[in-house]
Amino acid sequence: MELIRIDSAAPDERALRAAAEAVLRGGVIAFPTDTLYGLGCSLFDVSAVEMVARLKRRDPSLAVISLIPEPRQAYGLAAEVNEVAERLMTRHWPGPLSLIFRAAPIVPPRVRGAGGTVALRCPKDTLCQRLLERIGGPVVSSSANLSGQPPAQSAEEVLRVFGNQLDLVLDGGPRAGGVASTLVDVSGARPRLLRAGALEVAAELGDFIDARSGADG
Repeated sequence: MELIRIDSAAPDERALRAAAEAVLRGGVIAFPTDTLYGLGCSLFDVSAVEMVARLKRRDPSLAVISLIPEPRQAYGLAAEVNEVAERLMTRHWPGPLSLIFRAAPIVPPRVRGAGGTVALRCPKDTLCQRLLERIGGPVVSSSANLSGQPPAQSAEEVLRVFGNQLDLVLDGGPRAGGVASTLVDVSGARPRLLRAGALEVAAELGDFIDARSGADG
């Protein structure tokens, strides 16, 4: 396991290259996102995605969220980007908003969520964007914690939980007070608000299902 300290605001090329190469080799890394520390791997590497679930002691059938370097990648990974999704993407990407789409055929079936879906987010964070650009494709990002435990807010916490089980850890300083992304399912006829998170988007959804309480919005 390699630990690399990095300036999140001005990440150096050597660190970015090392992290990208680890992911492209099929490894699992930890890195600071725009919200919290996350475990990351390639969405297209089924074994790596399943390893993330094992590390977190998480049900592998549960959906994962993947980070993309630019909004237009959603059009290749989603079977359809409807009007609501386009509006949300235009207003809030890059940013702490995760959207669930019906997955395009390119997404491996074993890493899709329930109903054949894929969850995507375009983060607003210099380190994330630079790393994603180096990797070139979607990177699974799951909070760095054991299932049911608080997410890690520093590289030190990541190491205490996962130790040498990871291929590489980027230490970009603390992410204290990070709030999870807002989560909206846009895969069906009506959008479903699944998690309020860092953004308030209910007023932008039109006729939606508030799945936080089971009530219509």
